[in-house]
Amino acid sequence: MSLHPLVEKFLAGQMPEPMAQMLVGGSLPVPPLDLLQALAHAVFQETPLAEKARATLAELPESTLGSAIVGPVQPPEPLALVAMVRREPALLEQALLHEDFNAALMERAVPHLPGPVLEIALNNQVFWIERPAILDLLEQHPEGDYTLKRRIQEFRRDVLRLLTEEAAQERLEIINEVEAGRLDAAWAELPLAAEETEEERSEAEQARIDRLATPVVDAEGNEISLTLTQRVMRLRTNQKILLAQKGGKEERTLLVREANRLIQVAVIRNGRITEGEVAYISQMRTVHDEVLRVITMNREWMKKYPIVRNLVYNPRTPLPLAMNNLRRLNDFDLKMMMKDRNVAEQLRREAKRIVEGKAAGKG
Repeated sequence: MSLHPLVEKFLAGQMPEPMAQMLVGGSLPVPPLDLLQALAHAVFQETPLAEKARATLAELPESTLGSAIVGPVQPPEPLALVAMVRREPALLEQALLHEDFNAALMERAVPHLPGPVLEIALNNQVFWIERPAILDLLEQHPEGDYTLKRRIQEFRRDVLRLLTEEAAQERLEIINEVEAGRLDAAWAELPLAAEETEEERSEAEQARIDRLATPVVDAEGNEISLTLTQRVMRLRTNQKILLAQKGGKEERTLLVREANRLIQVAVIRNGRITEGEVAYISQMRTVHDEVLRVITMNREWMKKYPIVRNLVYNPRTPLPLAMNNLRRLNDFDLKMMMKDRNVAEQLRREAKRIVEGKAAGKG
């Protein structure tokens, strides 16, 4: 489905700021569905225009929105945004029951739904079997009544009955360990594991063997228990991504070592991650360069000298980003970099030029 050229330009990050403000404010002549795509991008990509996008969506006529989402909506994020911002029952029902609405969007939308439409989320068994966290969110919802919560408890038992005995037992063990405080609460929200092929199973098994060969320690040097390591290794990719997004410190330490880029990025975007962990990750030679890009875009993290230094020294950091931050290094680190053969030649030359320039200025 093609988008209006202005919206495509906005999604690509190629639109001047004043025009982007006009687009997100609803002042440019673009089709309603295309405008929704721009608003969803502004909100879900956490851009500076996110609040303006929410305000624009809140002011659009219900009839306009209803007409915009009658047909296919791809990508479907505008449906989630409508569900999160608007309150009209008919419009919310249209969005939540749309054929393009999926379980991931439902999980995102549930905390924002008004009480009268929570029943729609609860009745969609396909979604909450795929993502059991939806049931948790419904149970925690401040507008959920007693009847809703009683049905949730019944459905939880139904979910376990649909699983194999082995899978059900493992899920019960996880719930028990979370309740006992031995596992991070994020484990209880993991989606059910999908079946894996024989090839995937053999590859995963070899990866488990390789990773169990050496103990894993966190940023403070504390060794992570073998039991937790083994449990993480048994997870499928979609489960690891969700655990990386919401899990605790030990889970983050293990998952940032995964080769999968999406898992690593989910770790660095985890809202509970500490500056100490970020400093540790910023010097890792095994992280994907996108992880390092995410770090450089966080102003608070980039105020910390150890993080800046680690990024400049890390050969995985894209060269333009390392060059941009080189001048922030102190004289001692610049002089050390001049002699360090493990960093790019361009960085060594630029470090030498900066040091010599400072010396000449002093003279």
